[in-house]
Amino acid sequence: MKRIVLMLFLATLSLFSWAQQAITVKGTVKDTDNNPLSGVSVVIKGSPGGTMTNTDGNFSINAAKGKVLVFSYVGMQKTEVTVGNSTTIQVVLSDDDQLDEVVVVGYGTVKRKDLTGAVASITGKEMQADVAKSTSAALQGRVAGVSVSSVSGQPGAGMSINVRGLSSLGSNTPLYVIDGVYGDINMVDPSDVASLEVLKDAAAAAIYGSRAANGVVLITTKGGKKNTASTISTSVYTGVQRIAKKLDVLDAQQWKNIMNQSGYLPKEAIDFQGSGTNWQDEVYRTAPITKANIGITGGSETSTYNVSGGYINQEGILINSGYEAFNLRTKNTFSFFNNHFRVGNTLLLTTAERKDNRLTITDPLRQNPLLPVYDANQLGGYAGILPWMKNMDNPVGYSKLFDNKLNKTDILLNAYAEVDLGIEGLKYKLNFGYNRNNGRNYNFNAPYNFGSGAVQSRLDESAYFNNQWLIENTLHFDRTLGKHTISALLGYSAQENSNRSFGAGRSDIPFGTNSIGAGSTTQQSTSGSLQENSLVSLFSRVMYSYDSKYLFSASVRRDGSSRFGNGHHYGVFPSVSVGWNVMNENFFGDLKNTVNEFKLRMSYGVLGNQEIGNYTTQNISSSGINYIQGGQWWMGSSTGITWVSPGNLSWEETKTSNIGLDASFFKGKLSLTADYYVQETDDVLLDIAMPGSTGIDGSRTMNAGVITNKGFELLLNHKNTVGELTYNIGVNLSTVKNNVKAITVGSSKQEFGGYNPQGEGTITWAKVGDPIGAFYAIKTAGLFQTDEEAQAYKTPDGKVIQPKAKAGDIRFIDFNGDGQITDDDRQYAGSPFPDFSYGIRGSVAYKGFDLGVFFDGLQGNKIYNFTRARMESMNEFTNFGTNVLNAWSPDNRNTDVPRFTQQDENNNRRRVSDRWLEDGSFFRLKTIELGYTFANELVSKIHVRDLRVFASMDNVFIATKYKGYTPDLGQNDDQNGGGSSTMSRGTDHGRFPSSRTLIFGLQLNF
Repeated sequence: MKRIVLMLFLATLSLFSWAQQAITVKGTVKDTDNNPLSGVSVVIKGSPGGTMTNTDGNFSINAAKGKVLVFSYVGMQKTEVTVGNSTTIQVVLSDDDQLDEVVVVGYGTVKRKDLTGAVASITGKEMQADVAKSTSAALQGRVAGVSVSSVSGQPGAGMSINVRGLSSLGSNTPLYVIDGVYGDINMVDPSDVASLEVLKDAAAAAIYGSRAANGVVLITTKGGKKNTASTISTSVYTGVQRIAKKLDVLDAQQWKNIMNQSGYLPKEAIDFQGSGTNWQDEVYRTAPITKANIGITGGSETSTYNVSGGYINQEGILINSGYEAFNLRTKNTFSFFNNHFRVGNTLLLTTAERKDNRLTITDPLRQNPLLPVYDANQLGGYAGILPWMKNMDNPVGYSKLFDNKLNKTDILLNAYAEVDLGIEGLKYKLNFGYNRNNGRNYNFNAPYNFGSGAVQSRLDESAYFNNQWLIENTLHFDRTLGKHTISALLGYSAQENSNRSFGAGRSDIPFGTNSIGAGSTTQQSTSGSLQENSLVSLFSRVMYSYDSKYLFSASVRRDGSSRFGNGHHYGVFPSVSVGWNVMNENFFGDLKNTVNEFKLRMSYGVLGNQEIGNYTTQNISSSGINYIQGGQWWMGSSTGITWVSPGNLSWEETKTSNIGLDASFFKGKLSLTADYYVQETDDVLLDIAMPGSTGIDGSRTMNAGVITNKGFELLLNHKNTVGELTYNIGVNLSTVKNNVKAITVGSSKQEFGGYNPQGEGTITWAKVGDPIGAFYAIKTAGLFQTDEEAQAYKTPDGKVIQPKAKAGDIRFIDFNGDGQITDDDRQYAGSPFPDFSYGIRGSVAYKGFDLGVFFDGLQGNKIYNFTRARMESMNEFTNFGTNVLNAWSPDNRNTDVPRFTQQDENNNRRRVSDRWLEDGSFFRLKTIELGYTFANELVSKIHVRDLRVFASMDNVFIATKYKGYTPDLGQNDDQNGGGSSTMSRGTDHGRFPSSRTLIFGLQLNF
């Protein structure tokens, strides 16, 4: 009895002693995106019992100093914290081992450790989605092998996106799939992106068959979470934009001096005083931008929801341009019958107005500085050119008197139903997609006279209605049997597209009206069109894993397209890939403690491209075959007016081989992904110009050649935590070698011409052995320093090669040796493709502060600077760039700028000269962002869960030798002419300048 009492006494004393040392520890648990986590298990290591976090992520537990608290949550890495003197702790749980991350692939998901294809995956947070203006812009420089370049620069304009180079002479745009529906990447607000996957090789993309040759971009929008209380999140920023760089041009007095010295100063300009008009200052402005997004998310045991709305208002840096858009998105899921029947939907609605200023970008650079902006006596109120000036529009007048708008509404709907079929792992899914794009173009100009004659007012309006529906039926089987994991897919898909448009226009619109009906009925026009196409598909895929060591995947898709003729509707696109998780082998031994992943991948497959016109192989009726009969005007139509493509026209096929390595070290702190690929595109689809002498219009689409792409891609990432400091550094690098292997139609020269500025000579070519759009130009070899030197430039037989050349003129190389300089002397002068491209991103967080930076760049590409060619040609009465002040003269011989002469008998301005080819390499600090998150105990007093304020700058600086506005040039959009073909890449025909943006914003969670 005494022994029992003694034991109870000692136990009580021990318990009392422990209770004396224990303290109450409180805190909050969040994920890496700063969202609170409910249901996190919190236990004292080695002790029974514990607690869980509530819906706000908060917890409270009694623990003695020195004890270890263990935090665990499904899908997150287990975290341990030692109790110290502080009674309040903040815990951040990271995603579980990256090998268990789920990656979205076509029609499903797969664990990263079992992935055998080349797939790049980034999250919305990694894309800096909170500060990005568009999803395509947020993707720039972040994925190895994916090129994202500026097209226009106008607010609301898209970007040029290419995956692994150019595989076609036609369309090279990737396929975008948004929550299972084919759509436009620019429909999605970047704040709504949960993850974005780029399917780069055939093993990953072949499940999409005929539309996958240019890569596939899968966008998954944010959804709700089960058993989570409603959370409201908001993000808003406002800022200003300014032109990142202006080009130096002559002021009025500099222009007078150089014209006077050369003997070309008009007498009307002699007495002009002052610096004149700087037209760049007149047309570019500091422009505001505002963007806001609000969302609510949550879920119960059987449903989830995520609803968001966004708004952006961006005025353009070019006057009378801007973009305003609203977007609404809902994403819901519901489950029934103990989760054996599931339904869900996504709805995206965007309405926008884009105001375009279609001013020719080179006009403010070339318009004479002696011309004033305004003239109240001139029709329209803007000054017109004088007789001796170049026939050009007043840049401000053109900007103000023309009103060009596009109002559009885009709707994307995805709805699905999924049911388990009674066999473990077997389920059926019905997926329906609908995409509707409606728009109205409004183009009005007020009456004006810019010095070349009066122009009437005119209004043109048009509308378009694009509809697309998609129905997919799929069977999925996913099962793990011991060491065997099988995932199988079988599906059928049908899709139809219909595009209808019409338009009307009239001139002489009365002042104060903006209705076509008010215009002159004798000066009117109408138009209209209807385009339809359809696609049906059968597809299947199987993925197999044995013990997470040996991986296998194979897929095949059979597409039938209405765009091809009878007997050629269908194409088959197979793929196969294997993987080996070397680290899971027994011989890896103790290295597993250091190496978390070491996987080898190999794949081969065939992808397709059907991007041609809808009726190219059919003899369609053409209108406008009008004639007079019996004194009446008869409106007619007929077939046989336009060229018909061959009936055996077939798909482009891209055969892709890929070998890759995925590795991770030191518990995921260091990771590496490397890929080498070879692509060969056969039967390239190309519009072939036909001789006009036939009397038939248009061109024929033909299978015209073979194009190859070879490249290497590398992604390195390092992340770590040192005390309270967390940092992350990521680097991606890619190379691509593009080559035209064969051209199977046309002349024996095996070549196609591309970019031809103002019809003055073709610069870019597709020639066998060269990359697409290779630059061909007459090369130069400095300047002649004396007249005698010019006349001494002869062929071996004594013929003067440039008989009209004088001191200060350019020496052109007679490449073909015929004793004269002509376009036949063009030779290969460079490629628009870089030797390599790269992106560098870094972030660091310390206590409440966070800093993120992003760099990108290109190295080794060429740009044809037609903008500079217009500014320095010296043969017109326009303004010039300040570089002409360094023109050759007897007193200024150490220069590469030829003498100033308006006659230019030597043709120094020659467009096909390498004088205008420049190095397009650049290194850019694209984005820098600094933020601060307030402590929870501070903001909770105002009933706010989280509050973060931030400042960000876009296009901070760029290091480049390029002399134009920006070296970030993709395919031309033809706004200023120059065409928009694939071979316009790397040509600056007057591209819209980039802007530097400074913004301030805040993010709130309630």
